[in-house]
Amino acid sequence: MSTPQPQTTTEQNKQLVLRWFDEVWNQGRRQTIHDLFAPNAILHDGQTHFKGPDEFCRFYDSLRADFSDFRVTAGPCLAEDDLVCLHWTAELHHNASGKNVKITGTTVARVANGQFIKAWQNYDEKALAAQIS
Repeated sequence: MSTPQPQTTTEQNKQLVLRWFDEVWNQGRRQTIHDLFAPNAILHDGQTHFKGPDEFCRFYDSLRADFSDFRVTAGPCLAEDDLVCLHWTAELHHNASGKNVKITGTTVARVANGQFIKAWQNYDEKALAAQIS
């Protein structure tokens, strides 16, 4: 019987990103934001920037008010050194229009000491707008 090999840092970082999407978005676990988003972390979401878990929580709460039934599916996940890139698909329900929507996006996160310290995110805003109009 072979001994399991310890995970590399890049594999641990990939698992951290996958955990984020599953727990924060699919399970609605707001506490995970405080666990994984470092106090001085910055998320660049298109032209908007969120610094620290409290600002991110306001963004999260706003999305949760507008949408429900989140289901994020991970696509390709690549990692090198302290960077992880994940392409994802999100299926959700737009509360105001009553429509179910599907979008894709890509997130790149820099990880240090088991937390995100910087992230960049883009998603198909035009597809989202077209589906809810």
